[in-house]
Amino acid sequence: MDSEAENDYELILLLSTLGANKIRAILILAHLYPRAITATQLSTLLGYSMKARTIYRGILDDLQERDLIFLDRLTPKVASIRLNHENPILKRLIDLAKQYGDKYLEVIEELMLKPDEKE
Repeated sequence: MDSEAENDYELILLLSTLGANKIRAILILAHLYPRAITATQLSTLLGYSMKARTIYRGILDDLQERDLIFLDRLTPKVASIRLNHENPILKRLIDLAKQYGDKYLEVIEELMLKPDEKE
């Protein structure tokens, strides 16, 4: 099996082990890469309340333990989150998102706008 097809298969297997919100978080981060976002921004994109504690306890802790994300604590309450681009499987996801994900990225960026910035 060629390397790219093998990485695609491993990506499918990886995603199949995650819950729906974790998959959505991974996809959002892949489309935004190399940009990092805060937990509050990710919470908003996932449809959680503005309080990021829920996302830390469930989603981010698990993704960090699996080495799928980099979680850099900027302050005790603010973290910068980005996908682990050093993982070859996630690097393939980033490549796919960059190649085919323009429309999804537009949706993400629209959702990230503050209500007063929307047209």
